[in-house]
Amino acid sequence: MKLLIVLVVLCLGVVTLTEAARPVSTEVVQKLKELEPVYKQLQDKVISEVAGAKLATATATDSFYKGVIADKETSLTRSIQLEDDMTYQFNGQASSVDASCLQMLRSIVDMNMNVAGFGYTNCVNNVEAGVKAELARVYQLLQVDESELFDISLLDVFKGENIISNPAKIIAKLTEKRSEIDGISLSFVADINAAVNAYSSRLGDMQNEYKTCLLGNESVLKGSFESTKNQLVQTCLGAIV
Repeated sequence: MKLLIVLVVLCLGVVTLTEAARPVSTEVVQKLKELEPVYKQLQDKVISEVAGAKLATATATDSFYKGVIADKETSLTRSIQLEDDMTYQFNGQASSVDASCLQMLRSIVDMNMNVAGFGYTNCVNNVEAGVKAELARVYQLLQVDESELFDISLLDVFKGENIISNPAKIIAKLTEKRSEIDGISLSFVADINAAVNAYSSRLGDMQNEYKTCLLGNESVLKGSFESTKNQLVQTCLGAIV
């Protein structure tokens, strides 16, 4: 019985000594535990920034299209109002005005509206070509290869090493690994944000150009209707009502 107690005590003593004699081996695991969340934080940062930039691009594009549609609606409404005003003039003429002359002017108004339709098409085609090119450009800049940033293994520090006999070398490698992760440049974040901001700015410029195109189209249409009014008075011998 005494012999058994002695053996148990000796065994416990060996375990205690073993644990006490290898604190560096235990430190390896602790260092690894500390490093893992740092690596995860880097991954989250990269993924979040890239996703955020792409979302901002999509939001800017959506806002642009809504603006273009609203501008088209406003311009089209004004053009139709111009046509309605001309129709009002024709309908308000006295019965003494030559009907065939009025009909000819009605045809001219209809043709001018159709020509204005080509102008609207040209305006929207130009802006669509522009936004398509800008989208291709910005998404090319947003093609961040995350694999290049994540090409870091946390476990390769054990390759060729022994956590029991020489844990200090592994700890040194883990320290280098931490420096490697901390040293990864996130300058691309500023680059992609700048690309998105530049994209939004160019969309604003294109929308202004689109508005100018629409106004130019309206101006030509309005000018043609003014000529028609002159023809109504001078050629058809009608009157402005």
